[in-house]
Amino acid sequence: MKIFLRSHFALLFMVIVQGGFTWLYFWFLGFQGWGHVLYVLLMQIILFCIYLAYRWMNDSQLYKWITTDEKELRYIPSFGNGYFNKVLHQKIIEEKDAADQLILEGEAEIKEKATFMNQWVHQMKTPISVIQLMIQDYDDPVFQDIRKEIYKLEMGLKTVLYSSRLSLFEKDYQIERIPINTFIKELVKENKSLFFQFKVYPNMIMNDQDLYILSDKKWIKFVIEQVLSNALKYSTEKSNKVDIRLAKQNEQVILTITDYGIGIPEQDVKRVFEPYFTGVNGRKYHESTGMGLYLVKEILNRLAHDFSIDTEINKGTSFSIIFNV
Repeated sequence: MKIFLRSHFALLFMVIVQGGFTWLYFWFLGFQGWGHVLYVLLMQIILFCIYLAYRWMNDSQLYKWITTDEKELRYIPSFGNGYFNKVLHQKIIEEKDAADQLILEGEAEIKEKATFMNQWVHQMKTPISVIQLMIQDYDDPVFQDIRKEIYKLEMGLKTVLYSSRLSLFEKDYQIERIPINTFIKELVKENKSLFFQFKVYPNMIMNDQDLYILSDKKWIKFVIEQVLSNALKYSTEKSNKVDIRLAKQNEQVILTITDYGIGIPEQDVKRVFEPYFTGVNGRKYHESTGMGLYLVKEILNRLAHDFSIDTEINKGTSFSIIFNV
C-alpha cells in the first residue's frame, strides 16, 4: 500500500492543486453559489477515489509481488488486465527466462570444469604415489628433499581440487558431530612423515576427554591441513615444534595452532586472506601460492566458523578456529 500511495502522490498533488485553483478562480470572480463549487469538488474527489480503487484492484498483485521476499520473486504473477501491465508482465517473463538460461549454462560450465579438475587431480595422484613407493626405503638427504617436493605437489593438487569444488560448496558438504580430539590425533598421525621431513614436531595440548564440534569432516580437514602446512613451512630451521591446543570456553571449542617461526610482517597481516597474495614471506621463501589462506577463509565462512590470526615477526603465528558445540 505504501508503494501504491507513493506512486500516485504526483496525481494526488495535481488533484489538490486543481481543486484549489477552481476554488480561487470562482472566489476572484465573486461567485456566490459555493454549494455548486463544493459539489463539483466533492465529485472530483469521489471520482479520484474510484480511480485509485480501480488501479489498486488492477495492480495489487504487482505491488504484492514487489514487496515479497527474494525467494518468492521466482514466481511472477499477473500484473492486471491493463495494456501496460500485460506488456510489462511479458517483458519480465522473457527477461527471467533469459536469466534462468544463463544461470543453467553457467552452472553446467562450472560443473564441467570441476569434473575436469577432479579427474586431472586424481590422475596426477597416481604418479606421485608411484614415486613415493619407489623412494620409501631410502632415507638419504636427497630422498628427504624429494619427499618435501612431493608434499608440495600434493598440497598444490589439493589446493586446485578444493578451489574448483568451492563454487559447488552448497552441494558438497555435510554437517555432522565430530569428536575433535580424536579427529586431530588421526590427522596428525596421517601426516607424521611430514613432521619428520620438516623436523618440526606437534605438541598437542588437549584433554583426554573428547570435545565435540559441528562441522564437515572433509572441508575442515583441508582447512586444518592448510594451517598446519603453513606452520611447518615457516618454522623450518627456526623452531622444532608446533603447538596444537584444544580448549573449551562456554559453548565454544577453540582450536589454536601456534608455530614459533618467522611470523607475518605487519603490513601483510590484513591481506593474507586475499586470493593470490603471497606477501613478503611468499616472495622471500618461494613457498606460497597465495591461495591457501584464501581458501581457509572462504571455507570457514561457509561453515560458519569464526577464526582469528595473531602474529609477531620472528616469534611466530597463532591461528585459531572457533567452533560452536
